[in-house]
Amino acid sequence: MPIDGVEESEIASALDNLLNAPGTRISARGARFLRYVVEKAIAGQSAQLKAYTIAVDVFGRGVDFDPAKDAVVRNEATRLRSALALYYAVDGAAESVTIQLPVGGYGPRFARRPGKVAGSSGSDETLVRAGLRPIAAPAQPGEARPGPEHRIPIIVIRAAAGGTPSEASSRMIRSVVAALVPYHGLRIAGLEPHKSFEDLVASLRPGGAGSIYVLDIAADVEDRVLRCQWMLSEHRSGLILASREKIESAGASSMMAAEKIVGEDVARAIGQRWGIVNVNERKLHPDKHQDAYSCVVHAVTYLANLDDTEQKDIRTCLEAAVRAEPFYSDAWAMLSYIQMNEIRGLYARPAESGRILQEALDMADEAIRVAPHSALAHSMRSTVLFAMGKFEEFERAGRRAITLNPGSGEHQLTLGNRLYVMGRYAEGAELVRLANVREHYHPAMSYGVPILELYRQRDYEGALWLASNLSIDEKYYFMHVMLAAVCGQLGATAKAETHLQILRRLRPHYATEFYLDWRGRKFQEDYIAHIVEGLDKAGFAVTDTRIDS
Repeated sequence: MPIDGVEESEIASALDNLLNAPGTRISARGARFLRYVVEKAIAGQSAQLKAYTIAVDVFGRGVDFDPAKDAVVRNEATRLRSALALYYAVDGAAESVTIQLPVGGYGPRFARRPGKVAGSSGSDETLVRAGLRPIAAPAQPGEARPGPEHRIPIIVIRAAAGGTPSEASSRMIRSVVAALVPYHGLRIAGLEPHKSFEDLVASLRPGGAGSIYVLDIAADVEDRVLRCQWMLSEHRSGLILASREKIESAGASSMMAAEKIVGEDVARAIGQRWGIVNVNERKLHPDKHQDAYSCVVHAVTYLANLDDTEQKDIRTCLEAAVRAEPFYSDAWAMLSYIQMNEIRGLYARPAESGRILQEALDMADEAIRVAPHSALAHSMRSTVLFAMGKFEEFERAGRRAITLNPGSGEHQLTLGNRLYVMGRYAEGAELVRLANVREHYHPAMSYGVPILELYRQRDYEGALWLASNLSIDEKYYFMHVMLAAVCGQLGATAKAETHLQILRRLRPHYATEFYLDWRGRKFQEDYIAHIVEGLDKAGFAVTDTRIDS
């Protein structure tokens, strides 16, 4: 008999593939657990899957086992959920049937995946010819369910000036669509031949909810030089949000390579978290508590400045979002970061860190379960794994995010920042440099590592010059720590005191929190000592509250 619409033979095959996969992160005990619950489900005995029966039958506990005193089953289930999410997101991404262990019980669920969507390169399957009927970005698993997608912005891409597009414009439109599709949280549509623009808009937004943006593209090629002009406007207001020109020489490479470069450049400007659309959406949704989508839009701003006063409000908002829209991957992904930041932001007691980080990982896993191809979800999972000190898995998840959206330097930038603080200085700094060559992202993300590297090289003048030329939110306390240390090394005590005054206002107890903060960020001890030296010269003494065993 089929279970959840999946045949027993398919379930058995999926289980064998999973347990025999070289890249699976399931332990021998976890494998026994999973096989037991799957076989019970196939036998129609899911109702018997309680902590007590699993502890006795799988883990050899005695008949006096008390789940309130022994958390072996709960803990193993948590590890198993994480391993399952990782497997189906990476090594098992091509599996047609998935096995899941939903939170709240031990009965497994089985799901048949829809037809294969865009490959990891985000290229062939996502390309569309200009003039096709309206297309949405490839639907991710779970996104067809009721949720916030009717409010997610739609970008209509068309040839500028109407009429039949030139061959160069048609090819450029295809490249832009391919580059925009991997940006989760957007919908992409093309104008169908012989259909008016107004009819298309009416079909895309029949209820009127959500924004529609129009991206007009014109391109031509002369002497192997590609010239692309594009303009983005908001449909309802007619407001032009951006108008730019990009020129790219094919040189010795193919014209297709030049088109890919330009397409990714356009997509980054429009679709990244601090891009044109997201900035405009925050203006259109001033109340973060209006709905789940509005909350996610505003959570992006919080991630940029980590404002203490916003932490609780954003968390409340996101918790309401996932309750109202449990299949909204972006909300789960953002909430996993907020949860993780309870530790990194020093809002929680160190003794609670294990539980809090595990819950953050569960949230990130849920984001991936709902949308396995979301680069944002994998990036947030990578961030949590880094905070947990699981560096191999962190890097794996971070590189997966890059693979899912190769045109965006944002995930490359995130991975580079983390590799740098781990002590892989040259590798991390180079990833950050390559990301910044593509686009300037949020200053704190883009220039934190370059400033830290100048400091590490003892080029304090260079570090101060770079930092002084950035527009960084004053509430971003970490930058004031770095600048105070830089000024201290230069003997510029007056400038150092300016930053220390802001730091004391933002973090009144930072003198005793410093080591928790920098070690929590995984900085190397020699680098921490170097920063302490600068702070001491600036007149800011920090106390190491760590108690060595």
